[in-house]
Amino acid sequence: MEYAVSVKSLSKKYKLYTDKWGPIKEVISKKKLHNEFLALNNISLDFPKGESIGVLGKNGSGKSTLLKIITGIAEPSNGNVDVRGSLVFLDVSSGIDAELSGYDNIFMKGTLLGYSREEMQEKLDDIIDFSELEEFIHQPVKNYSSGMRAKLGFAISVNVNPDILIVDEALAVGDSIFREKCMKKMNEFKEKGKTIIFVSHDKNAVESFCSKAAWIHKGQLVMYGESKEVCRDYQLFMSGKRSIESIKAEKTLINMVEEVKTEGQYNSKIRISGKLYENSTNSSEGSYRIKLINNRTRQHVTIPIERNRYNGEDSEIPKERLSTAGFTASVQLEEYSQFLLPDNYSFYIQLSQDGNWAEVPLSAGKEFSAVQLDSSLPKFRTEIITLNDQLSIKVENHKKLNEQVNKIWYEENYLCLEGVAYVKELETTKESDVSLNLILKNKETYESKSFKATMLYTKEITDNSSLNPEKKNYDYSHFSCKVCLDDLGEGELEAYFHFEHLSGAEIYASAWASLFQNYDTALREIGHKTAEVKTVSKYLTIELKKK
Repeated sequence: MEYAVSVKSLSKKYKLYTDKWGPIKEVISKKKLHNEFLALNNISLDFPKGESIGVLGKNGSGKSTLLKIITGIAEPSNGNVDVRGSLVFLDVSSGIDAELSGYDNIFMKGTLLGYSREEMQEKLDDIIDFSELEEFIHQPVKNYSSGMRAKLGFAISVNVNPDILIVDEALAVGDSIFREKCMKKMNEFKEKGKTIIFVSHDKNAVESFCSKAAWIHKGQLVMYGESKEVCRDYQLFMSGKRSIESIKAEKTLINMVEEVKTEGQYNSKIRISGKLYENSTNSSEGSYRIKLINNRTRQHVTIPIERNRYNGEDSEIPKERLSTAGFTASVQLEEYSQFLLPDNYSFYIQLSQDGNWAEVPLSAGKEFSAVQLDSSLPKFRTEIITLNDQLSIKVENHKKLNEQVNKIWYEENYLCLEGVAYVKELETTKESDVSLNLILKNKETYESKSFKATMLYTKEITDNSSLNPEKKNYDYSHFSCKVCLDDLGEGELEAYFHFEHLSGAEIYASAWASLFQNYDTALREIGHKTAEVKTVSKYLTIELKKK
């Protein structure tokens, strides 16, 4: 493939001094008085001719440094750049002298771009027309607004007809009509087979405009490929859902579950087996384990993996990897009975290299059949399923807990709650028929504390024909609970109910709290902490902070 710009082993170091006299002091003292900042670290990248390539990265990632080296504004510390064709760096502020008029700046910037005054005179009308600054073209640029300066800079750059156009966030300025006009001009460049390098931290702009994209982070190239794929992984990283190590590992770590079997009495053990190997040139692989994550709370447990010989039919596995390309893992369900509560869970493979853990989804093909595990966890309905081609566990209550927190208030250092909780068809004719506990779980540490609720006599549900058309007896469906806030640590606490019935039924459910007018949600001082009840999501949470 023919390229317009080729970057090989590019690095750029800057010397950082504590004060402006640092360089002079360093020469006089002959001592090192600076720290080195590596803005670019051994980047190699080819920009194909005739394509639009996006360069993504957070502010300070090295994007602009890369562009300055490509355009010759800055020199690399190591490596080299090969540019094939005329190039314009569309940085709307560069090459514009605030003391000169817009008219004079057209010729000055044209000279900087390598064009004669005669050549710029031929382009003059097109530039002025595109900039929409005809009334102001003879005014000093220092009197222009930032949007007017952007229009002038863009109009000059795009009308000199370069082979390679580099755009550094230029379309983020100006009004919406002008931005649309700029994009139309850029598309004209694409249709003419020009090469466009579009630098941005906006993944939506890159994905919609560019065919390929490169992602730079802390001076290093993370990914280069199809823009849709690069932008997807960039968004996962920016949203905090995936680490860079995990994203890189997913490109080289091949894994697939090929069999899930239940073993032991009452199907209490799950045995997972399949293939697992690194499709890379690394001579040695890291260590592995499985991570089982609650998709909602992100609470997790880890499960050991046993590596073994792969005896399947995958012909693409390198021969030297076959002896360790298989894996098995066993999950003893009883060990995780307090973890596998009603919710959705996903399996990940974790890879450790150089002390850092990366994780990738544990894949399960579309042909995978769900495995029912009711007999192993009798309290709940449990299935091993695939969710977006990833091995997952779905845990559900056998029955639904109908519950509502009716009132919330404070009494000294106690948070008090009242409400109703019952399960259809499970009658509660006396207090001993039912047990209810309020569980508060820290969203960050996953530590939890349980508070027993008192079940009280009421006819509220029993006599309500719309809620109880079967005329069952739910006389003990009213609850009252007091939470000693002194017993709780700081953090945001999610509230759950743990319902147990005389019949053996057991149900876990998030505390539903939608009667906002009946709750004391003001910030309260409780000893050395502040407490605040939150019900924005209609599920009860309590936030405790140090004063």
